Amino acid sequence: MALFQRRGSRQDTELQMAPMIDCVFLLLIFFMVSAIMRTPPPFSVTLPESATKHEFPRKKFNLFISPDGQISFDDLLMQTMDEMDIFLATHEHLISTLIIKADKSTQHGVVIDVMERAKQRFSKPEGQEIAIAVSEDE
Repeated sequence: MALFQRRGSRQDTELQMAPMIDCVFLLLIFFMVSAIMRTPPPFSVTLPESATKHEFPRKKFNLFISPDGQISFDDLLMQTMDEMDIFLATHEHLISTLIIKADKSTQHGVVIDVMERAKQRFSKPEGQEIAIAVSEDE
């Protein structure tokens, strides 16, 4: 006969995992839905270097120009300059600053042609700007 016996049955304490797993999955779903997925252009672009720095706010569309003159808005490849004109006209309300990211070996004439066509497509020249992106040495 033991002198020190506990009354009642011994209850094991357990950590409830189900609510914690539910919270983890809800957080995972939240971050997956709210994340912005950036898609690279269909070709690689090596930007020219610059010593000056100017910050632009993040924009919905970036215009890429490949070394051989191909044009792309993010991952959407444009077949012709006329297709680029149509794209700019239909998405004009979303673009306040058009950032052109041309490869450093792209012909100068192609970049100028893209800039001129973009200026013609923007109906509000006071509200939209055109900028050329360059790589910066830190």
